[in-house]
Amino acid sequence: AILAKDRRLSRFFLNEGILDFFLFHIKLHQDKLQAPQNGWANAEITARDRNATQLAARCCMTLGKSHCAAEHTVGELELMSMYENAVVPEERQLAQMLVEIPYHVRVTKTNDPTIVEPSKEVFTLKQLALAQAEDLAKIIKELAA
Repeated sequence: AILAKDRRLSRFFLNEGILDFFLFHIKLHQDKLQAPQNGWANAEITARDRNATQLAARCCMTLGKSHCAAEHTVGELELMSMYENAVVPEERQLAQMLVEIPYHVRVTKTNDPTIVEPSKEVFTLKQLALAQAEDLAKIIKELAA
């Protein structure tokens, strides 16, 4: 809740890369959902994993709202007029943030992304197109529920 109220603080966290951490957990969860069919070693999703993923998704949703409020106030009247009562859906706010804020993703050098070996990990900057961001925002919103 503090991120939604303090736009300056949420902008600071976004600039410092907090989105990397949240999206890392969400991607790892998505990988684990596909793990059984791929025969990966650590495919089990524990209650702790689910809770961490849900918390990361909720934080992403809050950051999306805060980012939209801080960055898209006056100049976005055209976008806002497309929505009922000039309220932009949370999912759209998150997608807009994901397009505008690049983040780092893990690129593993192993065939099993559920095994984390620091010597075989590389992180690269990722910039999403709007369609990709909207798809990811739908997943994040579902995980946050």
